[in-house]
Amino acid sequence: MNLIYLLLLVIAKVEAEVIQAQPGKSRPQRILAGPSHFSFPPNCSKDAKPKDMPFCATGELDLGLKWVVNFDTYFFDAFDPTKTVLFGLNATINKGIPESLELRTGGCAVPYVVDLLPQLKPHLVEAGAKICTSGGGPGKYDPKTKSYSAEFKISGEVAIYSFGKRTPWPGLPFNAVGKAWLNPHFDIGFDATVIYSSKGSTEYKITLAFPNTMTTVNGSILTWHILERMSFDMWTAKYGHRYTNRTFVDKIIQLQPPQ
Repeated sequence: MNLIYLLLLVIAKVEAEVIQAQPGKSRPQRILAGPSHFSFPPNCSKDAKPKDMPFCATGELDLGLKWVVNFDTYFFDAFDPTKTVLFGLNATINKGIPESLELRTGGCAVPYVVDLLPQLKPHLVEAGAKICTSGGGPGKYDPKTKSYSAEFKISGEVAIYSFGKRTPWPGLPFNAVGKAWLNPHFDIGFDATVIYSSKGSTEYKITLAFPNTMTTVNGSILTWHILERMSFDMWTAKYGHRYTNRTFVDKIIQLQPPQ
């Protein structure tokens, strides 16, 4: 029997605890007038992993004559917090109209881990998703919509780990193209969604999805929604469809405007 099929069958049948943050407004992060630094959770950075979150959102915001956003989100490796994968951008907005977009990516990390045997032997068998980003640079301008967009590469694999080490079991590799955008009316965001479908088979078929998005909310440059999920649908000729969903992060970051 195909080992990848066995891997996903185990994930589908075993309940595991995951990091989950319910949507809602977090405590406002104060921003001073002029170019001012922000971070969520407070005092986090690329080199300082938060205690209870797998990510750090940090950057600078300038609400002067032109609004400038420098926004970096680092997702930390669950086994080695010195490793991160970056989703970052610089955006300049003039009276609500986009003026420039610069995209930054890079690094590899395993931010999401599911313990498959938490009661029997914790950390002995864990499923982890390794995510890498690369590419970026200046965004392309569309004069018809007065918006900017940029693409970047996403790669990685879902594999089995044991006590923080990758096992020799074959993993499930994936590749995708991520997108970032800067639209009028302060619509800014990333979409790093990964979707994988197994090749055709009369016995089984697997569809795996990692919805990963970071967007402004309701046209507010001060409100960001970070969503990280995993879901898959496994169909077998004998048992039909089986759906599994996990939410790792579902968080709204509320920044406070300059005083």
